Amino acid sequence: MSLETELAKFWDWAGMSPDTYSENRGLGEWEIEYPGWDELYRAATEVLELLNKEFNHDLAQLLVYALAVDNESGTILQKAEEKLESKLRFVKKVINSDLPQARWQAAELLGRTEVEDREKMLVNLITRDNDKYVVRRALMSLAHVNYTKAVEFAKTFLKDSDPFLKLVSKEIIKQKV
Repeated sequence: MSLETELAKFWDWAGMSPDTYSENRGLGEWEIEYPGWDELYRAATEVLELLNKEFNHDLAQLLVYALAVDNESGTILQKAEEKLESKLRFVKKVINSDLPQARWQAAELLGRTEVEDREKMLVNLITRDNDKYVVRRALMSLAHVNYTKAVEFAKTFLKDSDPFLKLVSKEIIKQKV
């Protein structure tokens, strides 16, 4: 069973490709209806085990796609957190992907696990990512990593046009460490 094969089945079922997914997925949640999740999860777990033996960019890219399409359940994120021994290279690959559904999960992972330069990567997501949801998730994760810095950024978003980013910012500022 290969992750490439399982992803091809997902893309066929969804009627799109990795290149069109972010633009055409709408509000999402429809992904949970995919009937082949068990096989896709098994294939993703195999890739995680292979990445532990030797990092392979092609396999890591397949895992980025799987992470993106599994954005509702977070099962692949959890498996990556539990099973991936060295997360840095994979996280960098995710952060540099064009899939915001994967990037916000990388921000989540950075907030929950020790990864070299995680604070710097979260700050880069906050300051450079064009997707407001990714920015919100990175800001929330930064609050776990460096609360003081998160408050500094949160203050800059209090008048943002995105009401949810404003709300997250207010909540971070209100928190007591």
